[in-house]
Amino acid sequence: METRNILVIIIIILSAGCKNREVKEAPDEVIRVKVERIITSDISIPVHSTGSLVSIDELKLSFKTGGIIAGIYVKEGERVKKGDLLASLNLSEIKATADQAKSGYEKALRDYTRTENLYRDSVATLEQKQNALTALNVAESTYKIVKFNLAHSQINAPDNGIILRKLVKQNELVAAGYPVFVFGTSGRQWKVETGLSDKDIVKVYPGDSASVSFDAWPGVKFPGIVEEVGEISNPYTGTFKAELLLERTDLRMASGFVATVDLFPHSGKSYILVPVGSIVEADGRNGNIFYVTDSMSVKKVKIEIEALIGSRAAVKGIPDGVYEVVSEGAAYIQDGVKVKVIK
Repeated sequence: METRNILVIIIIILSAGCKNREVKEAPDEVIRVKVERIITSDISIPVHSTGSLVSIDELKLSFKTGGIIAGIYVKEGERVKKGDLLASLNLSEIKATADQAKSGYEKALRDYTRTENLYRDSVATLEQKQNALTALNVAESTYKIVKFNLAHSQINAPDNGIILRKLVKQNELVAAGYPVFVFGTSGRQWKVETGLSDKDIVKVYPGDSASVSFDAWPGVKFPGIVEEVGEISNPYTGTFKAELLLERTDLRMASGFVATVDLFPHSGKSYILVPVGSIVEADGRNGNIFYVTDSMSVKKVKIEIEALIGSRAAVKGIPDGVYEVVSEGAAYIQDGVKVKVIK
């Protein structure tokens, strides 16, 4: 009983001491941040695109006249020499037409010779002689055309090179001028064809520099220059064609390589540059930054991201009079909180 009373007395004394003790609240913690000065500079923001590699000396070979293909004598990827026979047409119809034209020419020549002799003897009139001469000239021109077509009823290699693509097969019927082979000459130079949107095409002009990379050669940058810029959009894709001429290289290349292209317009524009780490809550082209006010509190500002350039971002929307942004610690603060700037 005495022990219980003693314990009760001790508890009462301790409780009284706690009530008389002053309770001290922990002061609010001030978040420390670092700031960095923004930069205003005239820069050229690269235009990014993709394209495909083609040979600058790439030719589409075809027959002058239509007909049935009698033979194809090369394969895709095969190297050929200048003058090698690549393909030929069935000449049955073409030779018959040539024989017909030859007979017509020979008849017109006989008629003219006869009329001229009669004209000397004053039997034929001048008009008859002139008509016979006109008929002879027409027949001769027709015969020349047919002979030319007959000579171009086969395809020969125009230079040393390689068969990049074979577009038809033996015994197929092809129309005049329809491509049969895609031919690339040896020692050729390469170019990249790319499609640009309307907002990008207005920034790019012939002579602008470019950097091209290929999956086939990872880590290698191929310098180039814009050679041509299209003035009309592709009706199927809505993009505008641009051609980039690449510097010569000893690395093995092949038509059809997929290219990643960075174009550098020569005309720059003034942009505000902030550290990439100062942007928070980024969503696509939008994000937020913080700056420190005179009262040592932070203010959140919505900005638009134009482009990323190294460790900085070109942005729009920074208020006038703001010269520094929070570069470190921005992820741990909220609008209006007090901060301490660490130099």
